[in-house]
Amino acid sequence: MLDYRKTTALVTGASSGLGAEFARALAKRGANLILVARTKPALEQLGTELMERHKVRVKVFAADLASPLARRALHSQIEAEGLAVNLLVNNAGFGLSGPFLTHSLESEEAQIDVNVAAVTALSHLFGQNMKRFGKNSGIINVASNAAFQPLPYSAVYSASKSFVLLFSEALNRELRTQGTHVLAVCPGAIATPFWGKIGSDLPDAEKSTPERIVEEALRAFDRRQAVVVPGPFRLRLQIFSTRFAPRSFVARVAEGASRSIMMRGREV
Repeated sequence: MLDYRKTTALVTGASSGLGAEFARALAKRGANLILVARTKPALEQLGTELMERHKVRVKVFAADLASPLARRALHSQIEAEGLAVNLLVNNAGFGLSGPFLTHSLESEEAQIDVNVAAVTALSHLFGQNMKRFGKNSGIINVASNAAFQPLPYSAVYSASKSFVLLFSEALNRELRTQGTHVLAVCPGAIATPFWGKIGSDLPDAEKSTPERIVEEALRAFDRRQAVVVPGPFRLRLQIFSTRFAPRSFVARVAEGASRSIMMRGREV
């Protein structure tokens, strides 16, 4: 279990939603924070709140993690500040909903840049120095329940989250020799602005709260689990059931569910 009071945690996508809730939960545990998102105002407001409430140190950095140069610049800036990250929360990510060919190539590539390339780069850049912290170090990568299946009408998103899941599981085996623990978090629908941004919607009753997701994720991290599917039990049951069905059948079922979600989104 991490000694959070001796931890500096870097949280990406921290301006709202799940990222902001990770920041709040870690500050409550006594961790100092580095908050990253594309724009600063929301980060600064959250940072002020957490410093006043929990008496922790908070630094904020604006960075577009879709850019390789921005990722390296962020690492350099943090090192120049003399900050040593021993917990990385790769939360930043986004998804598109709708037929693959209706989206611009640039927007599909941006999903890969943020969901895959940024997770890889930051894990490499900050993971290098974690060995000196031994068991007081870790990486939490936010994947999705979409990682367990092909998801028509969110094809690139589900594929990118499958990468995050498998990458995290493999990296956890590699880095355990230096004491660094890696967790993949695979939530289902969450009550955050994410669902509005992808052009879909679900009834609130079908969504988990960010607080629940983060609490279950950190509990799993403290137990040194490699993967956690936070949220209702039925979600874990659904994922488990896909192991016994032909992939073609799983894709057909997922296609029907995706179409239903898109239609409900258009009706809102």
